[in-house]
Amino acid sequence: MVITGGIHGGEYPGIETAIRLASHLDPKDISGRLAIVHPANPHAFFAKLQYLGPDDGKNLNRMFPGKALGTVSEKIAYAISSQLFSIADFFMDLHGGDIHEALVPFVIYPSACDPEVSRVSAEAASLMGILYVVGASSTNGTFGCAAQSGVPGFLAEIGQCGLWSEEEVETYLRGTTNVLAYLGVLSRPVEDLGSVTRIPGMIGAIAAQTGCWYPSVKPGDKVAKGQKLGEIRDFFAQPLGEYFAPQDGTMLFVVTSLAINEGEPLAALG
Repeated sequence: MVITGGIHGGEYPGIETAIRLASHLDPKDISGRLAIVHPANPHAFFAKLQYLGPDDGKNLNRMFPGKALGTVSEKIAYAISSQLFSIADFFMDLHGGDIHEALVPFVIYPSACDPEVSRVSAEAASLMGILYVVGASSTNGTFGCAAQSGVPGFLAEIGQCGLWSEEEVETYLRGTTNVLAYLGVLSRPVEDLGSVTRIPGMIGAIAAQTGCWYPSVKPGDKVAKGQKLGEIRDFFAQPLGEYFAPQDGTMLFVVTSLAINEGEPLAALG
């Protein structure tokens, strides 16, 4: 069993949860092996950067499975995928809403993999006590790479905007220990932490311009196909581009920074 926190250095609830799991769990109460990496990206943690590592300017969660002789981010990804995924039977990646992201809590599980791996991943994700459980087809991130290696798992998001609170960490601890009980790592009853809403996939809006981002929606909003999500303007308040919902859905995250660069995420719904 492998748990990572701090793939992104500014996502603090997941990092603090991993720290507490590592310090509070007693080895005598654990069945099997449990590896906790906290934080996985320490240079990014101390640099207080959104998404990217300070050494190479790369997003660690887009580097998997990584390269043994690559950049720092690629080497971290390679170490996790080659040394930990190779011995894991389940994987939890704990995130927390980056410095520039507002979001509602959600869990993403792999869907573009062996059906049994996807089934176990979704079932475990549903035990986190988080309302939205979302399928994802990506393979170059943590949980997608693990799934391609036959390891079920998920990526969870609790928290937003580079903040953390005791309430968020407690929610994370209840969910992660509940999943550990489900997997037999901890000998305790599996709890019903609430109903979930299954979402088959997440669709993101990507900036086609560099400028200032003005969102028209917030996380948790229900939107209809064609509804305006926001617009990018220049420094003279002239519109550069408008963005609209490609389908009906729920807003899962919205980027909150005024500055936006071409190619960066703006928002996502599912």
